[in-house]
Amino acid sequence: MIKSFSELWETVKSRPSQRVVIPGADTISSIKAAIEGKSEGIADFILIGEEKIIRSMIRDQDPALESAFEIINESSPDTCVQIAVSEVKKGNAGLILKGKITTSQLMNVILNKERGLQTTGMLSDVFVFETPDRLTLMTDGGIVMYPTVEEKIFLINNTVKVAHALGNPEPRVALIAAVEIINLKMPATVDAAIITQMNRRGQIPGCIVDGPLALDNAISLESARIKGIESHVAGFADVLIMPSIETGNTFGKALTYYAHLQVGHVVMGAQAPILITSRSDDSQTKLNSIALGIICS
Repeated sequence: MIKSFSELWETVKSRPSQRVVIPGADTISSIKAAIEGKSEGIADFILIGEEKIIRSMIRDQDPALESAFEIINESSPDTCVQIAVSEVKKGNAGLILKGKITTSQLMNVILNKERGLQTTGMLSDVFVFETPDRLTLMTDGGIVMYPTVEEKIFLINNTVKVAHALGNPEPRVALIAAVEIINLKMPATVDAAIITQMNRRGQIPGCIVDGPLALDNAISLESARIKGIESHVAGFADVLIMPSIETGNTFGKALTYYAHLQVGHVVMGAQAPILITSRSDDSQTKLNSIALGIICS
């Protein structure tokens, strides 16, 4: 099982190189990620954006690689995304990395029923963060706002696919709430109880689900012991399912900006992995996300 981003990188390097398309590639973090990904031999890149800016950035970072990338000159963000989606549909690229465009601009095209990349499932953002002993997955802090029971099952299934790709055959999934008991006035706890029972009856395969669990007893065995919680998940959670986009988004950014953990994330549920790293994310986060996208593709 892959337990760190360095292990993930080594695994990806051993596989055939993938092709990544970056709409809005005229940003320094995108160019740095493309240069390092190309130099490490894990991916080739199609860079879509203002060609003069892209070439200037490449020359500033590594002049020897100026001719190493396919560059498509386009200034319109919407058109950049349309071209990127078209490259994936034609088989010229295996995943999309968001550059200098907004998530909504990207998703509007991807979710288009005629020209997009949507499947019969639901798209969700899987956030991965590295602690000293493991990679832990969290969802959803970027796409699904207030998931219903049915939508939370999609979140679990999409996240479990990432866990399986990372070599975890049966990830332990914690349904996060403010408390670990069922409270009829707190919908997240009721949803968690329903989903846990569905998993126990074989309706959600490939994982072990438990909830409701508060964050402390989901990740701390000592906390679970003190509170008297008997669970195969409590204290060992590989996956955290958040009750709302605010919870997931705040948690992810706290890990990034306060804890300074290594992170990455990938959108699952489309015809190809989508990488919606923030425009303020550094090149390392983009690289981690590229590696995740490759191993999930």
